[in-house]
Amino acid sequence: MTTPEADGELRAALMRLFVDSRGEPAPTQTVSLSRADSAVLVPDGLEACRVVVPDADEVARVTGRDGVSAAILLDDEQEPTLLFATAPVGDHFDAFATGLGAATTDLGDVVRRLRGEAAVVDALHSVGRKLTAQLDIGEVVQNATDAATASTGAAFGAFFYNLVNQFGESYTLYTIAGVPREEFSRFPMPRNTDIFAPTFDGAGTVRSDDITADPRFGLNAPYHGMPDGHLPVRSYLAVSVISPTTQEVLGGFFFGHPETGRFTERHEYLAEGIASYSAIALDNARLFERERTMVAELSRSMLPDLPDIPGLEVVARYLPAATGSKIGGDWFDVIALPSGATAFVIGDVVGHGVTAATTMAQVRTAIRAYALLELSPSQLLGNVSQLTTIVSERNFATCFYAVHDPAADTLTYASAGHLPAVLIHADGGVEQIGEAMAQPLGVGNTYPERRVDFAPGSKLVLYTDGLVETRTRDLTEGIDRLLAGLGALDRYTDTATACDALIAEMTLGSHDDDIAFVHVHHTRSGRR
Repeated sequence: MTTPEADGELRAALMRLFVDSRGEPAPTQTVSLSRADSAVLVPDGLEACRVVVPDADEVARVTGRDGVSAAILLDDEQEPTLLFATAPVGDHFDAFATGLGAATTDLGDVVRRLRGEAAVVDALHSVGRKLTAQLDIGEVVQNATDAATASTGAAFGAFFYNLVNQFGESYTLYTIAGVPREEFSRFPMPRNTDIFAPTFDGAGTVRSDDITADPRFGLNAPYHGMPDGHLPVRSYLAVSVISPTTQEVLGGFFFGHPETGRFTERHEYLAEGIASYSAIALDNARLFERERTMVAELSRSMLPDLPDIPGLEVVARYLPAATGSKIGGDWFDVIALPSGATAFVIGDVVGHGVTAATTMAQVRTAIRAYALLELSPSQLLGNVSQLTTIVSERNFATCFYAVHDPAADTLTYASAGHLPAVLIHADGGVEQIGEAMAQPLGVGNTYPERRVDFAPGSKLVLYTDGLVETRTRDLTEGIDRLLAGLGALDRYTDTATACDALIAEMTLGSHDDDIAFVHVHHTRSGRR
């Protein structure tokens, strides 16, 4: 920080530079400038300098004065000030301008270089943030290929990467950018030749101004170079993608350009940076995919075989989350009880992932065990709630439990904080039952039960929130849409087809949470 006195002394000293060839003061004018106008006069890289000798033509344009012979821009504590003369000035000013220019040239070069490096780092970090925020392997590799191809200025780029299927077998896939995929689809996968080996082995980056002049090029049968019709490659850049956790080579980026000498050290740095972020993103995506697969398999393994119950037509569906990470925790069950009654269960463990799925398995098993003891809905949920607090300190679950008594044609039900079930009476009337009856399992202690008629022709619909709630649709709106959709099921002759159509209409083919769904039709005359 400077003082007003120091600013005044500096301005006076600069004014003494405006003298004619005889050493006499030349007429000088002073103009206060806006920051925007002063920025126009400052050469790139010299924004931090308090004193600048601007270009005379630029001064004339900013000030609207013709015939400016000399000018100095002073940025003091108050505001930018322009000192200029229109009369000729002597060698004294020219010597000052030459000296100031020599003193600041290196500074400008350094600032411009640092800005360029900062721009590269910013661009790299921007790409990295986008890549590491993704969990879908397909999106990661395609976005990485697009970003790296654009950043390196390549005419085309490809990313070859390895995956392992459920049988432990490794296979190679690829993405491509810059040209249609069809341009490459007829060619075989790259082999581990002398050219490609460093990339696939993780030995290091390969950059060549002309790969066709490389002594390793063209040595392998049957092509001895690029196959006929291959994309023209002269400039070549290849970077390994190596897992930071296991040091496994996950794949490799390959970039090409038909002209020679197109890839620089800066392009190599960018490609290596994107490769590093891609490796992190792929590690995350593969870990997520393994957990997602395990949770989905665990959830599916717990799905019951629906019993064949005279007089009841039951359709049940479980759909793991199609997008996102919200998988695990939803379940349904249909239990034929020793007395001839049937229990219908639907529930949702709060949370997702392995923990939610394992908690769901324990809760479901407990409910099935208590159900076979023919406990009432109230007693059953009370016992399971106590058990839930023991098996999981952090997870709790919502649950709707109903028992159909075929002798009385009634439903006796209780709810542990679950969404209301939908009862469609034989006359077409729609009723929501079980809403806000008690707290979830693991939280509440008392679960009151209710009884309603369930005459032939009636239908019961149970569901979890994945069917009705989305990021853009709240529960109330979703339940309203479900009720409207249920009213249109009769236009289908097949109940299973009708239920699948309803789920498709509710989700539009994309749901980011699990869905469990049960539709029970009490058929007339014992028909199923």
